[in-house]
Amino acid sequence: MIGKKIKKGDVGRFLSSLAGEYTVIGPVKHGSVFMFAEIDDEHPPVLDYPRTVLPVKKYLHPPRETMFEFRKGEFREMLPESRLAFFGLHICDINAIVRLDMAMASDPYYSARRGGMLIMGVECKPSEECFCKSMNADRLPHGVCDLFFREEGDGYIVYAGTEKGRKLLGSPLFHATDLAVTGISAECEEKKPLDYEKVWRSFARNHTNPLWDEMARLCLGCTNCTTVCPLCYCYDVADTSEVVPENSRRERFWDSCTLLNFATVAGGHKFRPNIKDRFRNIYTHKFKSFVDEFGLPACVGCGRCIVYCPAGINMRANLEKLEVG
Repeated sequence: MIGKKIKKGDVGRFLSSLAGEYTVIGPVKHGSVFMFAEIDDEHPPVLDYPRTVLPVKKYLHPPRETMFEFRKGEFREMLPESRLAFFGLHICDINAIVRLDMAMASDPYYSARRGGMLIMGVECKPSEECFCKSMNADRLPHGVCDLFFREEGDGYIVYAGTEKGRKLLGSPLFHATDLAVTGISAECEEKKPLDYEKVWRSFARNHTNPLWDEMARLCLGCTNCTTVCPLCYCYDVADTSEVVPENSRRERFWDSCTLLNFATVAGGHKFRPNIKDRFRNIYTHKFKSFVDEFGLPACVGCGRCIVYCPAGINMRANLEKLEVG
């Protein structure tokens, strides 16, 4: 890929040019943390950031949404119509979208948002909690990222990964260069990367391993890890009726397998009655079941679960124990 250059001072103008067609989302600073939010003059994007609290999952699969409703007896499906442009995504978060596609592409609400989406990535500076290399999520996936921005002096060298991206580079704000790349990856230095296939194989012998008692002992079941994870996508649904009997709606909302009621069935039986069962289920889904179905773990090593766990649980360290357990 041969890149084109844009001056840092022109990036805002470029994003403004997209605003007529898209809702432009990017990383903005909020107090001491960073979050994805709509970009405007009061909330400019900040590209030098470690990670956002929540991933872009919150836009593709919102925490709560109405699926359909009845108004005066008339059925109406609530498919989203907005077009989203994500700017400033790290490579791990772009890989998370690819893996979320594997699980949710057939979901009409997810695919309606995903279909017209624009993805613009940026180089990251991995922190000590990052383990994207271990999760095979340190390389920019082919044909997914429309534009990728790499800082260079007073501007960015921008590479197009799709036809949509190549058309955007036709803007007069981008200038020709002779800088080319054959692949883009994160500079994530892990002293000893994990082998997720070894972890996957270890589940056959680890179901009753005392390690689960040791690792689950600290878990509060608070759902922080599943909430901030870009690849935890479980949800529940509920029907709501209004006082007027012919008006009602069905909503879905995020759920978490760390909660006691998540695996409760009719009659009140709970399949995972204790925290160890629920803790083990997170790992089993991410590193065994998802790999069985899609060939990759439901984890991109973004480190959010480590940073935001109030009990100090380190998923990467736990995976090291399972790898050799």
